[in-house]
Amino acid sequence: GVVVGAELVFAKGFGAATVGGAPVGASTVFQVGSTTKAFLATTLAMMVDEKKLSWDTRVAGLAPEFVLHDPWVTREFRVYDLLAQRSGLRPYTNDGLAMLGYDADAMIRSLRFVPAVTSFRSTFAYVNIPHMVAGQIVAHAAGAESWNAVVADRIFGPLGMASTSTTAEAIEAAPDHAVGHAWKADGPPEALPFDPSFPYKLGPAGDINSSVEDMSKWVRMLLAGGTVGDKRLVSQQNLAYTQIPKVAINEQQSYAMGWVIQESPNGRIIWHNGGTSGFG
Repeated sequence: GVVVGAELVFAKGFGAATVGGAPVGASTVFQVGSTTKAFLATTLAMMVDEKKLSWDTRVAGLAPEFVLHDPWVTREFRVYDLLAQRSGLRPYTNDGLAMLGYDADAMIRSLRFVPAVTSFRSTFAYVNIPHMVAGQIVAHAAGAESWNAVVADRIFGPLGMASTSTTAEAIEAAPDHAVGHAWKADGPPEALPFDPSFPYKLGPAGDINSSVEDMSKWVRMLLAGGTVGDKRLVSQQNLAYTQIPKVAINEQQSYAMGWVIQESPNGRIIWHNGGTSGFG
């Protein structure tokens, strides 16, 4: 899908939605994985807009169950650190607990037993569990049952993203959805088993299902600085804050909050990838 200004100027699907099945179209639903994190960042920006919290609010005051191995880091951890990928933990710390059936509370609690491998805020390392804490903070601030309910009410609904959802049951029930499959050098493609725990157990770190048509509506809102039509969903100031670099990845790339910021000879590129089992 290609969006220019307020218009979706190109939308097309490629390949097959299932092995030997119907072709992919612009309305085919896929797992979008970690591109979910930018939605989380935007809901946090909405809570900052509403003065429910600030970017530098200490996490310990909002979520006392969030405890890290180092007491000083626990005390100093701020809201903006939850999405900034500079916690000092090893990459993908304890993500495997999701596939073993542990819930969000258990996964969050597990972080207190994991020593850091780098100094706090010094090094990029991709970690998912702090995003689950951010999701709980957003839900509490919004007075909602869950982050999934907040993103549906504050983003999917106003943008008309009718095919977008956040559960394993929803993608399986979608009449036009893709099933992950893998290319094989010595035979036909092979369907991959569907895992109802990953990424859904990771919540706002990666649980959104969506299509090209729906994601284009999200992109149009971003390009419009937080508005859809004549309605403002999030302030331009706090939306822009989610795209301020927080830690260097390499000489050309930095990580912000749910976004990778890349410098190129032709300007600044703001992007994020997503990967789940069979979807990339």
